[in-house]
Order: sequence, then structure tokens, then C-alpha cells
Amino acid sequence: MLGKLLDGRYQVVQILSSGGFGETYISQDTRRPGNPKCVLKLLKPASSDTQYLQIARRLFNSEAEILEQLGNHDQIPRLLAYFEEEQQFFLVQELIVGRPLSHYIRPNEPWSETQVIQMLRDILQVLDFVHSFGVIHRDIKPDNLIKRDADAKLVLIDFGAVKQMRTQVAVNSQMPATVAIGTPGYMSAEQAQGRPRQNSDIYAIGIVAIQALTGLLPTQLTENPETGEVIWQDKVQISPRLQAILEKMVRYHFTTRYQTANEVLRDIEQLTVPVAPTQPVIPNNNPRVPGATVQQISVGTNMEDIQRTSKPPSWLAPTLSTVRYVPFAGAVVVFLFKDAADTLVILLGVVLIAAGVGLFLLRSIYSRLARDYDAVFAVVFSLCGILFVFQDKYTTQEIQTVEYLLSAAAIFSASNSILLRLKLK
Repeated sequence: MLGKLLDGRYQVVQILSSGGFGETYISQDTRRPGNPKCVLKLLKPASSDTQYLQIARRLFNSEAEILEQLGNHDQIPRLLAYFEEEQQFFLVQELIVGRPLSHYIRPNEPWSETQVIQMLRDILQVLDFVHSFGVIHRDIKPDNLIKRDADAKLVLIDFGAVKQMRTQVAVNSQMPATVAIGTPGYMSAEQAQGRPRQNSDIYAIGIVAIQALTGLLPTQLTENPETGEVIWQDKVQISPRLQAILEKMVRYHFTTRYQTANEVLRDIEQLTVPVAPTQPVIPNNNPRVPGATVQQISVGTNMEDIQRTSKPPSWLAPTLSTVRYVPFAGAVVVFLFKDAADTLVILLGVVLIAAGVGLFLLRSIYSRLARDYDAVFAVVFSLCGILFVFQDKYTTQEIQTVEYLLSAAAIFSASNSILLRLKLK
């Protein structure tokens, strides 16, 4: 296949991988300036039997249609072209420059909680987008998550096993509902039976996270012979809240698992980063789960119940995003109305002091704000307010100094607000 020109355009230059359902190459697009590289995927049936050909064509058409829909997401490769040639099916995709997550998740080199939480956020945001199209990936594993060199984001690849839920019901009830595809260890029970659901992908992501935390392959983990639950808790010491999330992600039965990626994201976002070290592990007294451990939280505890008292209202974050510009507005007032009545300036100072104190109080009530809104904003508010209140005590030169300080505070507030918005996108 090396050197072959396909569709009169794509020249194969390197073999990336080969599997039961197809092969993957790096090719050059000879019709574009500079012959840019792209990924060329060949879907080959395992047999020339009519049934195999039908399955191959169904998988090919499904992947092409889905990639066309999903390719606009920044963390999913774009579909560039697809075609059939000599009874072989080809997909052409954007080349993602980076290394698979399996390069970074190494045996006996466990990740920190902070790393795992960040990985979960990154993957789950992509998965939430994928599921919004009624699509199940069915083969999420470290090899199919590429850490892009350009920005270190995780890119979800290899939609060769995807399935659209709207076609899940077979026309003939005597035929299997779907083709059982996936990777052992990352497949949930229902997926192994050929009946995947959206939260089958959530199960796979949970297993990837457990693999990163323990430094063990999924096949090295044991299962409870009575319940089928994966036993991994005795291999790590993590915060009870993260443990509860992962346990719910990898529940054996899909009805007790998280139902959507957005549900998991909501609970993940309630975790404080960096996560506080866990308390010592308490030995398990439940004979039904041999070798497992129990920490200071019930496995089935709902994360929303755990932090119900500390969850900020939905309007608070947008409000604080706007309040961060108050120092900027204060600087403008000083420059434009420096000769105005002292009452206006003093009133502005009181507002600034109140904003600073209020932000500190909010941070003590809602711990998650400690990550999104740094304490330095509260300090800026308070200092600017004090300078306003006592501005009449200063000479002309001192008032000019105040103006310069407020200008610096305003620039700092505005720039950091923009940076935080970009970071939290």
C-alpha cells in the first residue's frame, strides 16, 4: 500500500496501525499546495461474504456521516473526504499531531488527583458534545485519546465503532441489535453483550481514570464475583468525593451509573482543585466485597447532596464576572470627574470596599470560587475603595499618585478577567 495513489489524490506514505476491521495510514494530499499530510483509514471486511460486506458498508457510512456532523468540534478530527475504491472503503481525516494518552499513562506510575480531574474535564466535555448527536463512540481508551502537541488538549479519535442510537432497534427482531465492538477491559457489561448505551462511554472513561490513578491496566483489576463491580479502591488513596464519582461512573449495571456526561461534569466541577488529601483508608468490613476499602463517604452518595450547602447559585458567577470591572470603572470616574463633588467619590469608595469584603465572604461560603475568582480581586476592590474614601486627605500630588494606582488596578482587573474567561471556556 505504501506509495499507492488513491482516488487519484491521496498518496500513502506511512502505516500507522492495522486491525481486524481496517488499516490506518498517513497520506499526502497531492492536490493541495505543499502536499499536506492527513490520515487515511481503510475499512476492510474480514470476509467477502455478503453479510460481512453489509456490516462493513454500514460501519463505513455511519462513520462518514457522523464525522461530518462532529468534525466541527475542536477536539475531534475533521472529515476531509470519503470514497469507495475497488470494493474498499476509505476515510480521509485531519492529522492530529501528538501522542496517545497511553504514552502518558504508564504502568506503576500513578497520576495525581489533579491530573485525573483535569483529564476527566477535558474528555467529558468532548463526550457531552458527541452524545448530543445521539452517538455512542464505543471504543474510548487511552490509544484513542491523542494529547495534541499544539495545546495539550485531548482529541477523541477512531470513530470506526460509533453507533447512532436512532438506528439501534433492528428491523428484524431475530437479528442482533448491533455489532459488539470495543476493547476488553474498557467495555461495560451491556456493551459486551452488543447493547451499548451512552453511559457505556462514561464507563470507559471511568476505567481510563482508574487506570491513571492506579498505574494498573484494566485487565489487572479484579471484580466482585457477586456484584460484578470493579475492585480498585484498595489500590489508591484519593479524596472521598472523587472516589464516589469514579465508582458511579463504572457501576456494573447501567441503570445505577451516571446517565449523561453532563451529570458527571457537574459533579467534577464541584471538586476543589487541587484536591485535599484523603483521610486514612478504613478497612472494609463488608464481606461481600473482598479486598475493597471503604472511606468516609458512602459509595452511592450523590455528589449534589454532599455539596448542596456550598453550591453557589447560577447567577453568582456571571455577576462576579461583571463586578471584576468595577476598578476599571472607578479609574474612569476619577479621571473624568476628579473635580466633582467629594460625595460621589466617597460613595464609589464605599461601594468598592463593600465589593472587596463581599468577595471574601463569598469565597468562605462557596469554596469553588477560590479557583475562579482569586483573592487579589478582593484586595484590589478594598484598596481602591480606601483610596477613594480618603482622597480628600491628600495633596494634589498624592491624588495623582492615587490615579496612577487606580489605573494599574483597572488594567490588572480587566486583563485578568479576560484571561480567566479564556481559561474557563
